[in-house]
Amino acid sequence: MKLLSKLLSIALLSTLAGFSLVASAEEYLVEVVFFGQPSAPLVQGSNPELDWEVDAVDLENTARTDVRAIDQTRYRLSDQARKLEQNGYQIYLHQAWSQPLDNDLVVALHRGNPENGVYPIQGLVNLRQATLTELKVAFWRNRSAAELQLQSETPLISEFLHQTRALRPGEVHYLDHQSLGMLVTISR
Repeated sequence: MKLLSKLLSIALLSTLAGFSLVASAEEYLVEVVFFGQPSAPLVQGSNPELDWEVDAVDLENTARTDVRAIDQTRYRLSDQARKLEQNGYQIYLHQAWSQPLDNDLVVALHRGNPENGVYPIQGLVNLRQATLTELKVAFWRNRSAAELQLQSETPLISEFLHQTRALRPGEVHYLDHQSLGMLVTISR
């Protein structure tokens, strides 16, 4: 009877360890560097909606344990971001986090102080699995027309980068826009 009990305990522990490995294999590390192109003309895009993050998980304020920010010492794109800065690019946001691969999960990122619900830098990231691992991003750089010394019908001028891209884990991908750019990497 003791032998049967020990065998069942070992089998149960092996099963739990197997579930743990499967769960951790489904966890992804996502890192983005959002930046401005040097000397690029302002390319005005659509302004964000005031409820831009309503269905998203705010990385800075989430209580979810399966979506969490990663310490900057673990960033993989730090060297690339430094090289961009040395070449005159302006880094607006550099963030990394871990998350499960969940087609319905959208992560919201932002920097700066919001004015009327709009941050100077804000973005949405959705990592999903179709036939390939796919990343969908929507990022805004928002400035006032007064700050830009522009005469405009709207007080807010936004640059908007919006792309969907199939990604291979472990590779660095470049998303291009006329005045903005983004480096993205995902890994398991």
